[in-house]
Formats: sequence, structure tokens, C-alpha cells
Amino acid sequence: MSSVISATVWQALFSNTAQSGLNLQGRICRMMFSALVQGYLKPGMAVPSSRDLADQLGVGRNTVTIAYQQLVAERILESKQRSGHFVCLNFQIDSSESKTIRTTSKATTWGARFYIRPSAQRHLTKPSDWMNYSYPFIYGQPDAESFPASAWRECALRALSAKDASIWSQDITQQGDDAYLIDAIRQHILPTRGIMAQENEILLTVGSQHGLYMLAMLLMRQNHVIGVEEPGYPDARNIFLLQTQHIVPLAVDHEGVTLIRANECDYLFVTPGRQCPTGVTMSPQRRQNLLQLAEQNDSIIIEDEYDAQVLVQNTTIPALKSLDRHGRVIYLGSLSKPLAPGLRLGYIVAAPELIQELRHLRRLMLRHPNVFNQRVFALFIDQGYYHSMLRRQHQLHRQRGEILNKALKQYLPTWKPYALNGGSACWIDTAADIDTTVLSHYAANLGVFIESGQSFFLDDHKHKHFLRLGFGSISADKIDEGIRRLAQATEEYCLYN
Repeated sequence: MSSVISATVWQALFSNTAQSGLNLQGRICRMMFSALVQGYLKPGMAVPSSRDLADQLGVGRNTVTIAYQQLVAERILESKQRSGHFVCLNFQIDSSESKTIRTTSKATTWGARFYIRPSAQRHLTKPSDWMNYSYPFIYGQPDAESFPASAWRECALRALSAKDASIWSQDITQQGDDAYLIDAIRQHILPTRGIMAQENEILLTVGSQHGLYMLAMLLMRQNHVIGVEEPGYPDARNIFLLQTQHIVPLAVDHEGVTLIRANECDYLFVTPGRQCPTGVTMSPQRRQNLLQLAEQNDSIIIEDEYDAQVLVQNTTIPALKSLDRHGRVIYLGSLSKPLAPGLRLGYIVAAPELIQELRHLRRLMLRHPNVFNQRVFALFIDQGYYHSMLRRQHQLHRQRGEILNKALKQYLPTWKPYALNGGSACWIDTAADIDTTVLSHYAANLGVFIESGQSFFLDDHKHKHFLRLGFGSISADKIDEGIRRLAQATEEYCLYN
């Protein structure tokens, strides 16, 4: 293992020993020990040659050589003939020893400086090793089976041509977004949801959540009341809580979000296409009632169609934005979610004056989304690959959903799954006194990943018996066995709890 520590790091570590009272050899030994404690050096890693380190520190080579001899004697370094010096493979840092190199100056108290603590909010967490689960019922992760790798590669190679590179290589902050992707959204994406928009009514974002954050920052203040679905998208609630503590939960029934308390709200956040997380599609009458209420109360509706492009059923019901005649609906969409969530591309459709201010706000945050990805995505849509991929996903989701429903009826017949509605997840009421957070640990022991539903509710002390099963990233042939094992985990939970 070779050393990758830069001269700047060595110089900084050496400088930190200036007040130690040690001679040069001792300072070099202390510097080397500090590099180990702070993780710059690891067992088996090579250290610079005595000549190189002497040049970097501005000391004599013999000084470094003597220091290296001392470190070898202390079994921190080992010398290999014709290879140099290396950190001993069996070297370990004693925690008591590491304390000796800490500075005696007063440490910065960061906690007292935090105005907000996002880390304290409840949010969805997904294990980084979810792919290692044999049965990953996880939502919002890429589906290798449906990803059109060859088509995406073709578009990426075309975007790398000299002609296309001249488009995406520019910094387009002043001009706005890549007009090619905006045009592709206008012509091929929005019309499927019944929305007709002009270029100045569309802004590209780094995912729909980025758009939601900008809207909250631009529009919401401490005195505003925000209505959110209950259960609903946790990070929408978390974003709003950064601006105001006045959050009103709006219950969800079989027609979508209810409006009993909606008249209290300045802003309403809804997911009418496929409610997050229940999957319920808002009925046409409920949509009309919501628009009328917003007009009467002078409130604004934020419509998040986070996965509208992968709806299978109820696609004849247009987006709420398409029914808006008074400019009260702000529409959030995601391009990358059905393809590859890691690409982080979304968009906002709203009144031109709002889009203009959002563009200037976005410039302060990140200037603009990656323009190369914009160009590739525009080509991907224009060539018809995007809609072909969606059709493929429709088929996969329908097939997997049917298998999941059948398995639930067989192995967990008392559980109550909500309508799938063509999405890639199923919201389930276990209809029992089950804490699904605890159940998830039992399931993990059997190789099954499930998602507890508590984070979707404003009050985390209630509704512990809900869970969400995603099936976008699990192959169809594993679903039945995964649910059988989940039933086994449930039996073990009930036995010991």
C-alpha cells in the first residue's frame, strides 16, 4: 500500500509539533504518530523516503533517518530492503495514547451555534448495504432489470460529440436551462398529465426535493400554516419545519387527502397522482373541491407527482395542475426517479414570475443542474427511449404487484394492503399490535428488508403498525419467498414481544 499523503499535510502536521519542546527527530516521530491517529496513515502504508520527507519539511536527511530508526525501534514502522519504510501491519492505536496529541486549547462548541438541527428530524433511512439483503423490499432504488443501459449509453456518446459538447459545456446560469430538455419536457412529458406550459413556466431542479426546498425558502415564513398529508412524505414535512412550526396534518382516505382542516392553511402539499405512501389516487371530485377551497382561502397548492410517470391505473385522471385556472397550483415532477434516482433531475411548473425568482435562488445554491446530464436526458426522451422504459416498468410493476398480493394473501392473510395503483410499493396496515420498527430487525435476520411506516406520520408515537414494501428493486422470483420469510419473522416477533 503506497502513501498518498500530500506534502501540505506533512507540513501541517509537522508545524503542529512546533510548541512540543521536542528536538527535530522527536517532532518527526510525533508528526508520524499524529498521522496514524488522525487516519492519514494506516497499517501497511508506505511513508515517504527520508530524502523526500526531508525536502518537504525543510530538514536534513540525516534527521529524518534518525527519526525513522527510532520509529522502527518502537515497532511503529518497519524497514523493507530496497522498498523503504512502511507502517507495521500489526500496529494499533491505543485510545489512551491518542489523547496525548490533542490540543490543550479550548475546543469549538458547535452545538451552541446550530440554529436548526436537521439531524434530529425523523426521516426515511435506507441501509447502504441494501443490495446485500436477499429480499430487499426497498422503495426508490434503481431497478437493474429495467434500466436501458444501451440506450442511455448511446445518448451519452452522442452528447459527447463536438456539436453537442458545445451546448452542455457552457455555464448557462444567465441563459437559464438547457432549452433542449425544457422542450422535451414540454412536448413529451407534461402533455401526458394534461399540462400545457411555456418555456418560462418550467425550471429544472436537482430532483423534486430540491424544488420543494427552494419553494419553502422562497415562500414560507414562521407565521404560515402548512397542510401536509397524514400519512405523508416525511422530507416535505421536515423541509417545511425549517421555516415554520405550524404544520397541520390532513388525513387521507380512499379518495385522497381530506379537506376538513384545509381551510386553516396558507399552503397545501399534496401527492394526488399516487399518494405517498398509501398509493391512493385523489378522486376527480376531491380535486375540484380542493381547487375551489384554495380559491376561496387564497391559498397555494404544491402538487408533487413524484412518480406520476409510472402510474398504470387511473392515468386518465389529469394532474391537478391541468385543472388549475387561477395559477394556484405549483407542480413538482421527477425525471430521474423511474430511470436512475441518482441522476437527480426534476422540474417545477409554475407562473413565470415565480419561476424567475426560483431561477435566481437556484443560482445562489448550485447555479444549475449538471448540463451534460440534461443533454443526455433530452436525447433520451426525444429518441423515445424514456417512454419505452416506462412501458417496460409498467409491465414489471404489474407483474411484481400481482405476485406480492398473492403472497400476502397466502402467508399474511390478516394484513391489509392498500391499492398498488401501478406504483412500485405497497402500503400495508398489519391490523395488529405490531411495532414494525422492531419487526424490521427480525426480518433483517432472515435477509428481508422492510420499511417501517412510522416516519410517514407527524406523531411518531402512533401508527406503529404500518409498513411499506417496495418491489421496484427485487426480482419477481424472490417476492414469494421474501414474504414467506417475513411471515416467519412476524411469528418470531409475536412469540418474543
